[in-house]
Amino acid sequence: MVTDQRAPLRPFAAYPSSDGAEEPDLHVVEPFGPGGDTTLTGAARPVARHGAGLPAVRPTEDQAQHARRRAGTTVLDIVPDAPQALPVLSTSLIRRHGDTPEPEKRRELLSAAETVPLPASARRRRRTGTDTVPVSRPETTTIGPLPAPGKSSDRMQRGAYPSTRAQGARPGGRARLRSILQGEAAPTAPMRVVERLNASPFANLRRFGESTSRQARRTLNFALRLAETMFHYGADALDVENAIIAVCATYGVENVEVDITNQAVTINYIADDQPDGGDTRTREDVFNDPDTNSHTVMRVVRSWTDNYAGLAETHQLVADITGGEMPRGEAERRLEAINAKPKPYPRWMVRAATAAAAMTITVGIGGGVLGALVAGLSSVVNQVVAHRLGVWRIPEFFTMAAQSGILTTMALLMSWAGVDLSPARVIAGGIILLLPTTRMVSTMQDAINGFPVTAAGRLLSTSMAFLGIVAGIAGGISVAGYAGMPRVDVSQSAFDPVGPLTNSVFMLIATGLIAVTMQAKPRHVLSTVAAALGGLVVYHTGMAAGLGSRLDTALAAITSGCVATVLAARHRIPQLVLAIPAMTFLLPGLSIFRGMYTITVETDTYGPGIVGLVNAMASIVALASGVVLGKYLMRPFVGHLNGTSSRRNRRR
Repeated sequence: MVTDQRAPLRPFAAYPSSDGAEEPDLHVVEPFGPGGDTTLTGAARPVARHGAGLPAVRPTEDQAQHARRRAGTTVLDIVPDAPQALPVLSTSLIRRHGDTPEPEKRRELLSAAETVPLPASARRRRRTGTDTVPVSRPETTTIGPLPAPGKSSDRMQRGAYPSTRAQGARPGGRARLRSILQGEAAPTAPMRVVERLNASPFANLRRFGESTSRQARRTLNFALRLAETMFHYGADALDVENAIIAVCATYGVENVEVDITNQAVTINYIADDQPDGGDTRTREDVFNDPDTNSHTVMRVVRSWTDNYAGLAETHQLVADITGGEMPRGEAERRLEAINAKPKPYPRWMVRAATAAAAMTITVGIGGGVLGALVAGLSSVVNQVVAHRLGVWRIPEFFTMAAQSGILTTMALLMSWAGVDLSPARVIAGGIILLLPTTRMVSTMQDAINGFPVTAAGRLLSTSMAFLGIVAGIAGGISVAGYAGMPRVDVSQSAFDPVGPLTNSVFMLIATGLIAVTMQAKPRHVLSTVAAALGGLVVYHTGMAAGLGSRLDTALAAITSGCVATVLAARHRIPQLVLAIPAMTFLLPGLSIFRGMYTITVETDTYGPGIVGLVNAMASIVALASGVVLGKYLMRPFVGHLNGTSSRRNRRR
């Protein structure tokens, strides 16, 4: 860089790259440089260099800006092909007017300079304001190639702006390779929360109308009550989040953030009101505006119940809201009606269906008629005990332990009394009904769908329920041992499977009964049985082919999940309403009992018992993952049923 070249009679200070080792004759020099101008008060003498002529002089960026202002142009760059009107000074003009006084020199230079005319296309761009060219700093640290001896350039070389060179040129091989290897740029703005609905049944929502600050608060409260209802009825976190976003976006409240944990639902909204001019503001403008309104609402869900009919109705309510034809007041009344509506089946019918399901499952796994009667009796006693413990607000862990302990003790006691039954199969049939199947599948769904906190909370809750069942079995076996009851030969249960036809028929009946116990609507019971039938066919086919229990369980779960997804889309209900009861035949009640019995009674060898429990947990994970995978596999085939494959409607 040139630091100071205004002092007269001072040796010439060359640019760093000019290699000017010898001093020229003393002269008053004011070349282009920082603080310089487009005129010269002195003549630039050539450097005494062997075989070199006059070096080319280049303007700096500041000097180019001064020249543009004086020429009355708004062009931001100087390139060989750029359309502009910048005076070009020849060397003869520079030498002739080197000693002219400042004011006169400027007028003469501007009048004598050759002007590059503007083409017609450039004049049109200037009138429309579209002739903006990116600017980059010129190369002021080097001097261009020197002319050959005896030749001189009649014009100064123009500044080289790398970023404004010919835009149509194709990148070279090295630049192309760099573009392939280089990663994509990070997103400059966060994704809108409404974009999460692209793969949900509410993707094609239509906006009902805009929302004021007061209306936004009512919308948030309504969405929160809806989320609480869905969680209370057993929905997973992804379905709840999609419902909240869809309802808020439909009623004009889009700038929301939803946070869902195991028990809490939090919704935050920031009003993105546009200014009077209508210009779009950035996210930071909204956050930093002191007049921005924000609302935060939260609800904690402390209980849940089996009410698949209510869950299906809330799903249908959200689908009707996203159609854009339902006012918020009507939606609020429908939600209140859903919560006030009694369950489809009375309590006595649910208890009878639970006992009947225990009996049919016991027969389906080879427990016999007497074993089925004992299982039904144990189920009745367990329901009475569970109801009483629930009234006393006893934690679920002790409730599960009490029920499994009663079941184990009664089965072993009846076997000791001489009743011809298989205690292991009777206990296994009762354990299948006690397992928290809904929470197991929801836990896997939340973990796969990206809700780790919710999945961790549900996993802990499910694990405590499972440990309660194991503790009850261990307690019942211990009581039977202290009473002098004979041991159970668990190996007979492991290698004496029931026939495929008997297993399929009774398991299908048990599936329909379990759908009744979960309060599914009558028209959904048949679809649940159909989903179970598909899984049973694959399960027994795989067993005949020798695929192995784990792979066979996973394939059967995926099949049931696929069938349940298609049928649920036709009914416009969540998939788990049909998939959870359809998983009954895959629950590993017998493996859980065998493993726990081996660890508790046959204490000399813990290995087989631990292996049995691990196999049981692997089967539970396989069936839960299969249900979730079946849902995603069938997504492209159910788009015409829930509207996700059609073009997104234009919001009003």
